[in-house]
Amino acid sequence: MRYKKRKSISGFAGDTIQYTVMFLPMLILFLVFSTYPVIEGVIYSFTDWDGLNSNVNFIGLRNYKTFFHDFVVLKPLWNTFVYAFWVTIIQNVCALALALALNQKFRTRNLLRTLIFIPVVLSALIVGYLWSYIFTEPMAILGGRLGIDVMKYNMLGNKATALGAGIFVSVWKGVGYTMVIYLAGLQNINQEIQDAALVDGVKGFQRFRYITFPLIAPSFTINIVLVMEGAFKQFDLIFALTGGGPGNASELLSLTIYRESFEYYRAGYGATMGVILALIIIVLSLFELLVLRKREDNIE
Repeated sequence: MRYKKRKSISGFAGDTIQYTVMFLPMLILFLVFSTYPVIEGVIYSFTDWDGLNSNVNFIGLRNYKTFFHDFVVLKPLWNTFVYAFWVTIIQNVCALALALALNQKFRTRNLLRTLIFIPVVLSALIVGYLWSYIFTEPMAILGGRLGIDVMKYNMLGNKATALGAGIFVSVWKGVGYTMVIYLAGLQNINQEIQDAALVDGVKGFQRFRYITFPLIAPSFTINIVLVMEGAFKQFDLIFALTGGGPGNASELLSLTIYRESFEYYRAGYGATMGVILALIIIVLSLFELLVLRKREDNIE
């Protein structure tokens, strides 16, 4: 008995060492390239660092006080909330509709799934530059021939439509990823439940509302949080598409952080904006998770 006990203990120790050795490289990479930069960013938010010199002075909460009294930041902050709200809503609605359509059995569904997912794997910069050309030439020509006033001129150069155009391109690029998550949820639904609903005469929108949608609640929760977080952090797509213009009509807070840090050489203030943006994302994500998890529990 003592031999077996000693052997089991040694076996447990061996497994622990093996798992630690396998996990350690990933942990080191995470700490070096993720955790350490976050900590450094928080530290620099309390300084007047210009991003170039090694001379760094601690200034306490001055950057945070400046942020809450900086009227220049209000427009990008408002744009960020508007952008994130509409991208989250439109992308989820479109992705769910596509998932429902492509969950049906027909010949070309796999081809259509692939075509819709292709924009996801494209570089955001390439997508931004591609659509900036489309809005400049082909879209304007098409709008002129169709007689649509909004499309006759470059929508990216119009203060009233620039942010909306950015929302459209963002949804076009990301809808495939969101669709795949909804498809996974739909394919996990027990077919017997659907068949029983048909027997009971539940069809069309009623079946979606009372059966399908409640059963894909986890997919809905994941997509709402992921899309919202991605929209708040969006930078490269809008940077390539409009550069925040015209004026600051489509400028998001992420672009303002970039300008403050690398154009105006106020990296300390830029770090402060980054910390505030991170806190906004964390608070909204936790709120969404709390509300949507409660909804899942009520369904169960």
